[in-house]
Amino acid sequence: MKILSVAIIGLFVLNTNFLKIKKISPGIAKNSFIHAEIPLQGTHWNLVALSNANTALEKTRGNIFIILNKDSTVTGNGGCNSFTGKYILGKNHELSFGEMVRTNVACPAIDVERKFINALAKTDHYYVKEDTLSLTAGQFRILVKFVATR
Repeated sequence: MKILSVAIIGLFVLNTNFLKIKKISPGIAKNSFIHAEIPLQGTHWNLVALSNANTALEKTRGNIFIILNKDSTVTGNGGCNSFTGKYILGKNHELSFGEMVRTNVACPAIDVERKFINALAKTDHYYVKEDTLSLTAGQFRILVKFVATR
């Protein structure tokens, strides 16, 4: 019984110490699993899922992405056109986008781009979990998902 108690306490300490890791120390291999969130601002976020998009994302000629800059500007590409605009961060994971200025190039995936830009306009919250950014309408309806690139 004493050995079992020591083993359980040891696992508990190991688990709590593992969850406290926030940065890579020189002794940790680059491919080690680390529980750390990617920063919202300054990260290149590539689109991986778009709700209500009947057209496959593969039809876009360029990567769909956003970058939320620290000066409250957003830049990105909707698959056909580059865009820029402003965003506002609030408390409790609130996020809203202003109007976007875009280039005007037509391409076969223009429908996907329109749905993407419309999803940004409907966004009112964000959540970052590990390397994934979810933009939502309300706190639970996911509009788009991104994965960070490094």
